[in-house]
Formats: sequence, structure tokens, C-alpha cells
Amino acid sequence: MKDPPTCFVHGIATAVPERSLNAEESAELLRRACRNPRAAKLLRRVVRLTGIEKRHLAVLDHQLDCDRPLYLPSEEQPDGPGMGARSALFDDAAGNLVCRALGQFSDGTLAGIDALVTCSCTHASSPALDLPIFTRTPVSPAVDRWNLGFMGCSAGLAALRLAHQTAPRRRNTLIVACELSSLHFQYTDALDQLTANVLFSDGAAAAILTPEPSAVRVVDCQCAALPQYADQMVWFADDHGLRLNLSKDLPDTLGKHLPGALERFLEENDHSLADIDHWLVHPGGPQILDSVQAALNLPPDALDLSRHVLRHFGNMSSPTILFILRDLIERKVDGTCVAMAFGPGLTIELALLEIDRGRA
Repeated sequence: MKDPPTCFVHGIATAVPERSLNAEESAELLRRACRNPRAAKLLRRVVRLTGIEKRHLAVLDHQLDCDRPLYLPSEEQPDGPGMGARSALFDDAAGNLVCRALGQFSDGTLAGIDALVTCSCTHASSPALDLPIFTRTPVSPAVDRWNLGFMGCSAGLAALRLAHQTAPRRRNTLIVACELSSLHFQYTDALDQLTANVLFSDGAAAAILTPEPSAVRVVDCQCAALPQYADQMVWFADDHGLRLNLSKDLPDTLGKHLPGALERFLEENDHSLADIDHWLVHPGGPQILDSVQAALNLPPDALDLSRHVLRHFGNMSSPTILFILRDLIERKVDGTCVAMAFGPGLTIELALLEIDRGRA
């Protein structure tokens, strides 16, 4: 067994854009990004298969209230808006979202932060999330800071891993994850891009971790890389926004390799699959959740929290796992918890947590 860690979660705050779309409205907005009627018909089918009932999208402010929307019909804009137009909207929208999340913590708590970890893979500029944090909140610009960029959906847990590994050397770490995927919808007829268009959404989450005991203890974190399958999830900057290439083989690949990686991780911490009371799995999509559930032979309701967040918020990329953890904490349960998320590369981020309300 490893030395006892000194990292505890002391609060999670979340925020989403005020405007949202239901499934039907989402299909209508994205129809203009289809280049032919067949693709538009396929899009509606993909929307239904995701099971997502609502997504909050920051881009709606620039679709509904502007003289020139970001997304114009494909006849006027065959490849969609350029990278510059997309990136120009990030700073204002992301800053407001992050500050709304951080506003849920007291000024005194934020003033006591001495390490900041920011996560985002939907912008390509600097400064980014750190600027509104330092200029619009009590967080001191003298803190140690890191930015985890282009780690995709796994970045929220990667930030948790960084906070856990460095906890003995500092007091209070603030994690801030924010993604505006709606700025990068692609004009395409390719199935993987259409799927990304209807899966991804916007959101922000912040978590505070300190060595002081709380109900939620981070026991250990680990990252497993599968570089031989790196081409199955690729996130890159294109002339017309950031693009995500997803292989149809991805669910099967994760289903094949996840059990071994998880068992090794748990064995290092003197645990087994049978010891886990709660499962928090990043909802990359319905197929990912189904594959994980089958590969680990989990009970039918084991991933209900993950499916709930996907249904009501979509895939927000890096903040999503913190939304799920917040929901679990709010249920006021005890027990041992595994959280996992998957990122480009191909990577598997794992975290083992212990929830004991008697320690709070």
C-alpha cells in the first residue's frame, strides 16, 4: 500500500451557458453545417442516438443576437467560419463562465489559493483562462500555475492527478476546467464529425483541493497510455476550427484494454473491482459508456450518474467528470469511488477516491 495521501476535495462548483438547445433545436442549428440533404437526414438520426436531451452552448449568444452569426448556411460558408473568428469568441464567453463558477466560492477561500491548474482544449491562444481568474477574482497572480491544454476529455482528471502529486508541497490548489466546444462545430458530411457536432457542449467546473481533511479523499491517480491506438482519438487545429477525429473502433479498444489498466491500478492500492461502490465514467458518448459497463461487468445502474450528466448537459469535455463527482458528493453517500476519463493519444486517466462523511 502506498503512503497515505494528503489531498482532499473541499468543494466543486459548476457553470453552463444560460442558453441551451433541446435535441430537435440542436439538429436544426447544425443542419446548416451539412453540405447535402443526405447528411442533414443522417444528422437527425445521430442526434436521436446520443440520447442527449439538452446542451448548453455559448455560441448561441453569437447566433441569435448578432447581425452576422458565427455559423452561416453552407451555401454561404462552405467550410464554416475560420479559426480566427472562432477563437475571437472564446475569451469573453469563457471568462464569464469561469467567473460564474468561481463566484460560488467565498472570497477568502479564493484568496487562500496557492496553486492553479487550468484545463482547456477548445482555445488556441494565450493568455487564456488564467487572465480572467487573476483579474476578476481574489485568486493571487503570484500562485504556482499550470495549464493543461489539448488533453481533451481526460484533462479534468489529469489536473486532479497533478494536484494530488504536488499536495505535500502546497496548501490549496484550485482546478479550473472550461470548454467551449460549440465554437468548433464542423461543416462536414463525415460521420465522426457529425457525431462530434451533436455530442459536445459547453461548461466550466472548478474544484479546490487541500491537505486538510474533508469527506472526499483522493487516494491515488494514474494515467495509462495506449500510443499504439493514438490515431483512434486525435484533436488538432485545422483552418476552420479545432477538429476531433474519432475512430469507430474506439469503444472496442477501450473495452479491451481498460480492465487490465484498472486492475493494475487498483492492485497497487490494495483494492479490487469488488471493492468499488461508485463508478464515475466520463460520458464520451453512449457507446463509450456501454463499452465500459460491459468490459467491467458493472450492474445496470452503475453508470446512472454519467448517463444523467450526458443526457442533460452533453459531453462538455474536461469539466464533465467534475460535474459527475459533484453530483455524487451531493447525494451524501459514503464509499470507495473510481473515476475515469479518456483523452487523445490514446490515454486513460484513473482516480481512486474515498468518501467518508464522518470525516467532514
